Amino acid sequence: MKGTRIKIKVEFEDYEVASESVTEPIQIEDGSFVVEMPEALEADIDECEQALLRANFPALRDAISQHLERASKKNRKDQR
Repeated sequence: MKGTRIKIKVEFEDYEVASESVTEPIQIEDGSFVVEMPEALEADIDECEQALLRANFPALRDAISQHLERASKKNRKDQR
């Protein structure tokens, strides 16, 4: 039986940040969404959780949009 699998990957990486606070999410070249946070906040579970939740919404919306676009094209092709 065919179906759809949803895959989520979260990565933490060292990065030079210019801001003293957590940034708003931005989409980068590879299509993923990132938020940057200063080193002073990296061990704070609440700040990490909030940063992940900030990036979560635009990432999910983008993924769903892309999925629905592909599904729509696939369904149109199947109906021919």
